[in-house]
Amino acid sequence: MVELLELGAGPLSQVLKLLPSVQDLCRCRMVCRALHHAVQDDTVWQAKALELYPAETELVQDDNCEHAALFLPLVGRSCRYKMNQPHYFFECLMLGLEWNRAEHTFRLYIDARGEVDLRQPGESSMGFMVHRGGAPDRSAMRERLLELEARRQEVLRQLAAAQATDCVSAVARVEHQLARCEGQMQQVTLDLARHLELSFADLLTVVRPSGPPLLGYLEFDSLNKIDVLLRELPDSYASKQHAVAHGVDLCFCYANPIPVMPHGALVDYEPAVVVTVPPGASLLSVFKAAGRYVAPGQGLQELEQEGPEARLQRWDHLPLEVMARQPPWLV
Repeated sequence: MVELLELGAGPLSQVLKLLPSVQDLCRCRMVCRALHHAVQDDTVWQAKALELYPAETELVQDDNCEHAALFLPLVGRSCRYKMNQPHYFFECLMLGLEWNRAEHTFRLYIDARGEVDLRQPGESSMGFMVHRGGAPDRSAMRERLLELEARRQEVLRQLAAAQATDCVSAVARVEHQLARCEGQMQQVTLDLARHLELSFADLLTVVRPSGPPLLGYLEFDSLNKIDVLLRELPDSYASKQHAVAHGVDLCFCYANPIPVMPHGALVDYEPAVVVTVPPGASLLSVFKAAGRYVAPGQGLQELEQEGPEARLQRWDHLPLEVMARQPPWLV
């Protein structure tokens, strides 16, 4: 065939020497055409990319985009004054944690409220502790207390009805239900008053911020280096062994150092668990599993744009008399 076409000694002639018949040449033409069409098809390249780079190794937005950050919402997390009373109340809500990986900084968005002597947040701190169990869910406890109070009122109505009928057995049965309900209410009330206590033996590291406004954010750095810290700690270090086995808690304490000895007894705000890093996981994996991508600083922009109604809604768990005492510059 090469001699018939008079192709000489070029590359095409070398190819045709491998194709002894016209049928082979036609099949080669069809293969070349199929390859040409495949090159123009994006789905082919996507399939090949997944073969070479599986989903778990895919490039992520914040690693490729200058204007992207990871945001972890912290709904229901708060740091409360230990001696709170109806006439003297302080609390700091944690709204979200933003990780700007390009600058290696973290912003903890907060909203702190209280009396006129509410302290500035500049002395706040965050620290990594060995995970020792879940943090108390006070929102769920308050809901449970409301349910029990509603149940108690219903039982009181039943008791009044039973006493009106002079039925001794019915009265005894309802009184037993009332005692059981009040016992449950007492236990939930005690759980609400119980503070989270941290142990010095579980402390891994502490990070301190600079002091921003009360409604805004605290900025931290080096929080992402907990994995490096655990690797660098000697194996004989007891906290390292416990952290590897049980995981790590990132804790926050408003206007105080992390409350471990020797300062634990002097800290007047209860610490709060911001996020838990399970054994074998990383802070990045927790952010990707429970967070979302945002523009850096988007959290602060949303806080600045929200109205008074949205801010008050965050504090709907406070009694009205407490909110009525808030200074005008906090409302």
